[in-house]
Amino acid sequence: MAKYKTIIGRAEMFDIPAKFLTEIPAKTDTGAYYSSIHAQNIKEVKNKKGKTVLQFDLLAGHAAYPYEREKVQAEHFEKAKVSNSFGEEQIRYKVNMKVRIAGKVFTTPFTLADRSKKPFPVLLGRTMINKRFMVDTDITHVDRRKLKKDLQAWLKKDDEQDKETIE
Repeated sequence: MAKYKTIIGRAEMFDIPAKFLTEIPAKTDTGAYYSSIHAQNIKEVKNKKGKTVLQFDLLAGHAAYPYEREKVQAEHFEKAKVSNSFGEEQIRYKVNMKVRIAGKVFTTPFTLADRSKKPFPVLLGRTMINKRFMVDTDITHVDRRKLKKDLQAWLKKDDEQDKETIE
């Protein structure tokens, strides 16, 4: 685990490198336990070897990510009980995906849900955020270079204020 956590905003862009999917808009939700990603046509099927796999269309037809649908097959999946924003419990499929966000690459669980009526195709939950990131709800789509530049300016201003206070 890194010594310092990376700051992300209330909305971020992230990538799924293995599928060559980039700049996917995501909403940060510290109230959600699992992250959730838009998927359609979710079904269990038998592959060529006779093993049951989960097949789904990843990000298919979401207005905020209008690119070609990505047909995915996941060999490792499970079902998870989740509560939606209205407190209703649902059983959803859960898969692990390797993602890149804010310069960090890691594997994290996502539940699959039809998010076509939601503004963001992805919701970033606590299992992804914990031990990796701090959320600043005042910012969106954090630009690391701008943040570093602003941080240096803020520290300089803070030092100047400290000098005034001491004198």
